[in-house]
Amino acid sequence: MSKKRLLSSGFFSFIEKIVVVAAMLILTPSIITSIGSDGYGLWLLILSVLAFFNIIELGFPAAVQRFVTLYLEKDDKESANRFLTVSLLLFTALGLISSSLAFLMFNTPELLGLDNSMKSLLINVALVFVFKIVMDFAMNPINAIYAAYLRVDIDAVLAIFNVFIKSLLIYYVGRHQGIAAMAMCAVSTDVVINIIKIAIARKIYPHWQFHLSDINLLTLKELFNFSKYIIIMSIAKVINQRSAPIIISNLMTVKSVAIFGVAQNLINHADTLTHSIFNAFSAYFTQLVARGSEMTEYIVRTAKMGFLVSTLLAVNILLFSQSFITVWLGETFEQAATVVSIMAFALLTSPYAMIFRKILIAQANHKNLMYVSLFGSVITLLLIFILGSKYGIIGVALTFTLVSYLVQFFLFRVVFNQFNSVPLYRVDICFLISLILCLVALLASHFYPLFWIDNWGSLVVSGILFNIVFLPCLAYLTLPKEFIVQIITLLKNKVRRA
Repeated sequence: MSKKRLLSSGFFSFIEKIVVVAAMLILTPSIITSIGSDGYGLWLLILSVLAFFNIIELGFPAAVQRFVTLYLEKDDKESANRFLTVSLLLFTALGLISSSLAFLMFNTPELLGLDNSMKSLLINVALVFVFKIVMDFAMNPINAIYAAYLRVDIDAVLAIFNVFIKSLLIYYVGRHQGIAAMAMCAVSTDVVINIIKIAIARKIYPHWQFHLSDINLLTLKELFNFSKYIIIMSIAKVINQRSAPIIISNLMTVKSVAIFGVAQNLINHADTLTHSIFNAFSAYFTQLVARGSEMTEYIVRTAKMGFLVSTLLAVNILLFSQSFITVWLGETFEQAATVVSIMAFALLTSPYAMIFRKILIAQANHKNLMYVSLFGSVITLLLIFILGSKYGIIGVALTFTLVSYLVQFFLFRVVFNQFNSVPLYRVDICFLISLILCLVALLASHFYPLFWIDNWGSLVVSGILFNIVFLPCLAYLTLPKEFIVQIITLLKNKVRRA
């Protein structure tokens, strides 16, 4: 596939994440105003429960994408079609199981730390979301087609349109009618977009026809053999991202879920901005593995782009989070600024985690990642209970940051080095630069009143002025010099043409 398509996919994937973040920033205050802090905490808790049942995907999406990409790279359409057909039936079955379990959990509010008066609302929401669960599972073969042809750009454009329409519906209709109506707005938009997505996928790859003869146990066994180690990794990922609201609702209050949820959403969205770079390159890494190509330079360049994004986001969070959250949501959520500042340091481990994970999976050398991920999830749960009980949501934030360095920075590296001899010193230099910049930003936020801002105008102007200076300096420190020259040349040509 062309580099142009790869860069296009990365660009649109990045834009998609920015749109999602913008929608979250705009919607959150209005939702809190309409349904209250406790209502917003309940909404986040419901979304966390739903995400928890993605565990039942059992790592099969990564397997399907890998096999479809490999076979299409070899122009073996028959084998690719066989995996697409088997995976469609498999994901539909898993979706039905997942939705059933989710409905049972919503039918037992005591498991979520809620009283029985919430049961009726939870069941109404569950009836809406169980359909979404099945639909999302069944869409995985379609996602594999987009990934195999590096058409993440089309997928991202559809996602942007989805977020835009969904946000309008929730803002003008859903939030005024309550949580169940918000769920209906979200799901109805997903249905329309997925229909369009399927139609476009048929044009990208028109060779897939559903045939019962393509269904066989051998293909299912191949998927399982590849995915069996990813299962634990998927469980660990969900525990790390979604367990906190459920535990907090049991240890603390729904209001604490809302405060922590605001901080975690900011970090998760910042993390997805970094991940958007790797998502565009993951299928490309699979192709490089299939060809037996040298990957060192691709790894280093991709990691440096990841550090550019993660450091830019982390430094801005550390400098402006206190002012931003106060202006955005008011002093009621002021504690979220401390939480998000602690968790911002975890962003610096994302480039390592994504590189190690994507390449090991592409090489089918991911068995030991399972043990590492399992260990990390156990430590996460233990520390959440220990530090959370003693220090509240601050302790929960410390847990996620500490575990990210233990697992993603250190243990993932150990596993990666078992199968690869790629020198990582250039990546480590970028990490050290990023860490130093974040520590300086943390000190600056506490000692300089320049970053204590109490209105949107001053906040926006300060952010723009700071990043006009900071971004070029950061790019100079992290990106390869030839890459910077290419960008400058491209901008000059654009100006001349204009």
